[in-house]
Amino acid sequence: MRAIVLATASIIALAAGMAPANAVLQISGSVGGIAVQCADGQACDTNPNPNQVSIGDTTLGGVQFIGSSQTAVIGPPSNKLDSSSFQIINNSGAAVTIQLAVSGTSFAAPTTLYSASGGGTFETAAGSTIDLSFFADSANNQGADSPTDAPGTLLFTGNHTAVGLTDTFSINSGSNPLVETGPFSMTLLASGTLVNGGSLVGRTQALVTDVTTPVSEPGSLALLVGSLAALGLWRRKEDA
Repeated sequence: MRAIVLATASIIALAAGMAPANAVLQISGSVGGIAVQCADGQACDTNPNPNQVSIGDTTLGGVQFIGSSQTAVIGPPSNKLDSSSFQIINNSGAAVTIQLAVSGTSFAAPTTLYSASGGGTFETAAGSTIDLSFFADSANNQGADSPTDAPGTLLFTGNHTAVGLTDTFSINSGSNPLVETGPFSMTLLASGTLVNGGSLVGRTQALVTDVTTPVSEPGSLALLVGSLAALGLWRRKEDA
């Protein structure tokens, strides 16, 4: 149930068969069966900065989206892929199914750890559901070509069903091993239902990995220093 706040321009582009090209950062969604897509730098993206996709407030099929931001940060010291929205409100007259994929490519390696988390608050939305999943792909394939497109390996998943008048949820993986030795992609998937009259406030989803910096071993460093010193002595003798 992600930031599927996609401008009218992106819907027109899809209708014309103009799906975005392989992009560093892109999102794809389905809101009650309405397909939408936006990539970094397209007309639907209101943020001019690279690796940041912001989409203006809009209403799709009676579902209102207020505030949306997707960001990719390529390390070191960390790789980050996140998505957030201020509020999603369903005034369509019926429960709606919402799906979203957010994906970025060419994140830095090597890595050893990842951490994934997500959260938000349901308001007057008892019975609404949300499922969050997090993926990494060592083949560095672009995800989010569709709302279910998530190449690579599933790292973590969690879900929640809303109860009561308000219900805050938090899903956290903790730190876990992730060994990537070359450029790789990361993808966030979210799906769920939002009951009529319900809203989801402060929705977030994030996947973060470390980027380790190789450190020269003491023996190798000493060998390098010794070699440079020997070269200096040889040159001095040659000049004498």
